[in-house]
Amino acid sequence: MERAIYSGRVERLLAGLAERGLRGAVIVGSSNVLYFTGTDAASAVVVGEGGGCVLLASRLEYTRALDEARVGVVYAYSELEAPTASYEEVIRADFYGALKRVIEELGLKPGEVGVTVAQLSHQAYCRLRDALGCEPADVSSLVSGMRAVKSREELSLIRRAIEVVEASMEKVLDALEKGVREYELAALAAGEIRARGAAPAFEPIVAFGEHAAHPHAKPGSRELREGDVVKVDLGARVCGYCSDITRTAALGEPPQRLRSALRAVVRAQEEAINALAESVAARDVDARAREVLRSEGLLEYFNHGLGHGIGLEVHEAPSLSPRSRDVLRAGMVTTVEPGVYIRGLGGVRVEDDVLVTEDGARVLSKLEKLLF
Repeated sequence: MERAIYSGRVERLLAGLAERGLRGAVIVGSSNVLYFTGTDAASAVVVGEGGGCVLLASRLEYTRALDEARVGVVYAYSELEAPTASYEEVIRADFYGALKRVIEELGLKPGEVGVTVAQLSHQAYCRLRDALGCEPADVSSLVSGMRAVKSREELSLIRRAIEVVEASMEKVLDALEKGVREYELAALAAGEIRARGAAPAFEPIVAFGEHAAHPHAKPGSRELREGDVVKVDLGARVCGYCSDITRTAALGEPPQRLRSALRAVVRAQEEAINALAESVAARDVDARAREVLRSEGLLEYFNHGLGHGIGLEVHEAPSLSPRSRDVLRAGMVTTVEPGVYIRGLGGVRVEDDVLVTEDGARVLSKLEKLLF
């Protein structure tokens, strides 16, 4: 993406910080750093009032950060008194000492700096707090809110990631035959994704028969048998942006109970998608799907949230669940993935990637849903 896109994001971040009475921020978390700079090689990016932007990278990742960064200046940090190359700008300190140095160089006071606290472990938070000398303001929600609404360029990459998964899914479904093992199809899926110039966004899920009752089943040596359902959940990552799609097929005639469940799941998904629109509470969308499954006597077998945002991470804002406090905005991309999982019998799930618009929703993935 163009440099102007990243500089525009930094400017919007600074405007959001100013509304909170802050003059700068320490952005951590690889996806957050990538969002603002174009590289995930840096350990943090520090932004300051007036447009100051500094990336901090370990010496191990310094050259990659230097080559990939689309905004700001890049410094390495190292405690070792070792020779450095002529092109290296090295701060002789550990990560936290280097952060403190950069904050001071940008003319910021510790109390004026927000931090994406959600990306820090407790230990890392304590060390950063000690380095700053104060409790940092948490700006995680500001950053996640920015990332949740996708630009035209981001949507283009998500669509490409969806195309990769759909083509790979078709190859996997074409390979269903008696005796094939779960791990063989999972390997096929990963290979198909990579052959199309992408990377798996997560380990492919392929589950046969009773294993399909596990929402996040791990592919094993189970062989495909006549009458088995086959649940396949695939995601691809293109230039950092993800897709996430699930389909449930069968070899031969599956149990009638699962055939009925698949139709109920598809109807629940359709009702939920029809409820998606700007300004709608995310939990209300989840409730629409649950009402369908309740009417079919299947709600007790639906044991997770309806969906989640996708972007630079497979799971990001918004959350479609009963406890979600998110309100949908145009430009958000979310999965809608109701499922029914019956221990000892199997499970079905249908998952699509959906764009929220001002007056409704647009389903970005197009694969057939009723596969048996």
